[in-house]
This record gives sequence, structure tokens and C-alpha cells, in this order.
Amino acid sequence: MKRIKIFKLIVAAGLLIGSLAACGSGAPAKGKPTSPPEPPKQEAAVSAKVEATAAPQAEAPAEKSEFPLPPNAKIIQSTPEMVIASVAMSVKDAMEFYRADAKTRGFTEYELLTTVSDNVFSMAFRRPNEEKEMVVQGTAISTDNLTLNVRYEETDVK
Repeated sequence: MKRIKIFKLIVAAGLLIGSLAACGSGAPAKGKPTSPPEPPKQEAAVSAKVEATAAPQAEAPAEKSEFPLPPNAKIIQSTPEMVIASVAMSVKDAMEFYRADAKTRGFTEYELLTTVSDNVFSMAFRRPNEEKEMVVQGTAISTDNLTLNVRYEETDVK
């Protein structure tokens, strides 16, 4: 454990020295100016008539996903292959949600791939004779906030 801390300290020091070397200009430092800089000249303000354009949207449209998400989930990133979302739920509640959802959609949990700890869970759900399984992973950011990753992965188990 102590070696890891020392290693991290050495890496951080190396990065700091490297960034300082990269940011330096190499030129000698100039002395203080002999006279104070001149204040900027003020120009008279000219008023211009500005015409309004289209009204801005009040709210960005909500992203949608083909993957199942709890109703209060906020999508962080969504692609056809996967979705990452944030949700105010506990690990236990999220697992219960996905078990119930999978059952209604004809999936069964592949318990060999289910792992759970205090802050992280991973589950896989399959349908018979399909080449892909739905994988759900969650990481607790705080006691009432999870980041979810839901995706389909190819499987060789039929």
C-alpha cells in the first residue's frame, strides 16, 4: 500500500515537472517596466438596435433510449449499443427494478454472472436461443445516487 502511494507521488511529481517545463518559454524573465502602462482609451458607447431572433428553447429535449431505465433516470450518454444514466436509487432497488423488467420482457437472470457489493453490482439477463444478453452494471456514487450502464453483449451460451 505504501509503495502505491509513493509511486503515485512520483508520477504526480513527474507530471508537474513535465508540465512546468512545457509551459516555460525559455526566455529570461524581463524586469519591471520603467513606466506604468497607459489606461485604455474609452470610446463613446454606440447604441444599436438588436432584433430578436427565434426564441430559445426552455429545455433541451430529453434523450431517449431503447434500453430499460428507471422512470427517474437521467441519461448521460445514449447510443444504439449502450446507455449510461444516473438515477436516485439504491443498489438493491436498482437490482429489483431490472429483475422485474427482465421478467416482463422474457429475459432470465444468468446468476453465474451476477455480482454484488456495497457500491457496485453487475447482472446479465438472457433469452433462450438469442445471441445477445442484456448486461446491467451499477456503481453507487453516493447513498442515493447510482450510475447505470446498460448494454447488449454477444454470448456463446444458448
